[in-house]
Amino acid sequence: MAPLTPLASTPLYSPLEHRRNIRLLRIKSKGSGKSIEVDIRISRLDSDVQFTALSYVWGDPLQQSWIVCNGHNVPITRNLWKILSTLQEQHHHGLLIQVNMMRDIYKRAGNVIFWLGQDEKYDKDAVRLMNVFVQNHQYHSDLEPLRGKTLEELHLPCYDFGWRDWASLLSRPWFGRVWIVQEFLNATHSVFMSGALRIATDLLVCCAYATGVCAAIGGIVASSSRDIRDNSELLLRPLALAIDQRSTAIAGIEDVRIVDLWTRSQLLGATDPRDRVFALLSTQTVVSMDIIDYKKDVDAVYIEIAKIALATPVPQTDWYRTPSCSLRPNPWGKGPQCTSRFLACRARPLPSSSLPSWVPDWRPADFRFVPLTRYFPGIAYFTGNYDHATIDGKTLYISGIIVDRPRIIIDSMPYMEPDRPHVLPGNSNRNEKSESWFNRMLNWQFICYLVAKCFSPTSKKHGFIEAFCRTMAFNALPNGSAFPAADYIASFQALHKKFVDGTRGSAHCSIAFPPYTPANHHIIYESVFLQLSAGRKFCVTNEGDPAWVPRDTKLGDCICFLAGCAVPFVVRPIDKSFGLIGDCYLHGMMSDESVTFPCGPQLFKFL
Repeated sequence: MAPLTPLASTPLYSPLEHRRNIRLLRIKSKGSGKSIEVDIRISRLDSDVQFTALSYVWGDPLQQSWIVCNGHNVPITRNLWKILSTLQEQHHHGLLIQVNMMRDIYKRAGNVIFWLGQDEKYDKDAVRLMNVFVQNHQYHSDLEPLRGKTLEELHLPCYDFGWRDWASLLSRPWFGRVWIVQEFLNATHSVFMSGALRIATDLLVCCAYATGVCAAIGGIVASSSRDIRDNSELLLRPLALAIDQRSTAIAGIEDVRIVDLWTRSQLLGATDPRDRVFALLSTQTVVSMDIIDYKKDVDAVYIEIAKIALATPVPQTDWYRTPSCSLRPNPWGKGPQCTSRFLACRARPLPSSSLPSWVPDWRPADFRFVPLTRYFPGIAYFTGNYDHATIDGKTLYISGIIVDRPRIIIDSMPYMEPDRPHVLPGNSNRNEKSESWFNRMLNWQFICYLVAKCFSPTSKKHGFIEAFCRTMAFNALPNGSAFPAADYIASFQALHKKFVDGTRGSAHCSIAFPPYTPANHHIIYESVFLQLSAGRKFCVTNEGDPAWVPRDTKLGDCICFLAGCAVPFVVRPIDKSFGLIGDCYLHGMMSDESVTFPCGPQLFKFL
């Protein structure tokens, strides 16, 4: 860092003498041709002083300018990176105190500005188009009914420069910081600013949510951007904020859960892996802010938060799931205690981390992983005596029952290939690469169908065709298992037809199904399939049930129910212990029903 140049005897920085003190930056008027001059003063947070809080991205530290601060020439980027990093370096303990106060600081601020950076040429076109959407759907506080609507049904144009600018606005670097979540959720009064353009917070959040929920909007926004693949991932980040705001509105019923913090962190960036936990703590009240300690290493932080998650009783709710369903608690009703859904966040293979197998890694995997507990809430409990999660050091003990084992696992996963095209309803822009991918998808579908037909001709609950089509979409269409079989079958046919059309008539394997009938919910079916299949493989079990298992599952692994958990898990025997591989979908065992097993629960020891 370049040295600070003193112009006056006043110190640039002095320690805070009181735990409730904060530093306020006052910008003095700038004359023509003069440098920006500011001063930093100390104030009590609980005083009557009015201040505006700024939420921003620090910026590139290599692009510097100079300002005068407290009489010192200070090198900064456009977003004050240098001066703030200087303050942090000079007093680490003071930084921890300030982090603990972030919730109160943003709640206390008279206004919070979410600074998106310099305005771009067509920002106003994006805002114009967003206003069209909000005006047409201002009475839809819940956008789920709009998930499968076409642009025409949403009263939105198919061709408009505003779509490109909509994508550009939501792809700003500001949306990529994990720290913005607490700043966003704790703000009482706020506004987005792109340069001098002010954008109402409710407007941008509503449209961010619509981008992630409404398939037609998400598709055209992603396809209108310069780099479809990169931006389709970037556009998920604003969705995290929109969902957070919706969950906060319902927080009067229950507090934000640790599993939700993990889900948000996967979409956002953090220089320090520990900040994936620390930066989100002020958005909830179950976990004390006192656990923030940068002297702990990454593993220690992740293990500590996992222990807290498993020791905290979790109420049953379904408001956070997307899409919303009417599934009742599963599989056997409501028990006296619920083990955190946090266990289902386990997405990495066993050798890839030094963490215990039952501790989720907060660092993002190489794909977007969605725990099945976002669709299946309930609790598993047993009629006999059993133990909920108990932790001894780095070992987890919990009761469970082994119910099945994988028999045949389809290793092919073309739906996870890096060059997978962005599948859009009605998208006719095919090329040789995408045609090859559609062919691979058809071959994969045919292999899954053939294996299921040979080894899973009947199902505990449904006929073969219905069971297969439900399994392809994880039985997670709206209203869950209550949805008519015809809708699942027709939706699978619609997805299959899309792959066939994508090959442009080239030779491919075909699945013999009843005559094709138009599907009412095929867009949702496709969305659920692409979302939940990521990181999972199709398989058939020893009992003949179709299933989805974690991609690292091997023959010899076991499928079990763990006490207090919402979904089955794949576990791996390791001597007399087990390793937790991840959650799985087992058809016929995900709904609210009582199941009898020949043996009682055993105590699992997870390393």
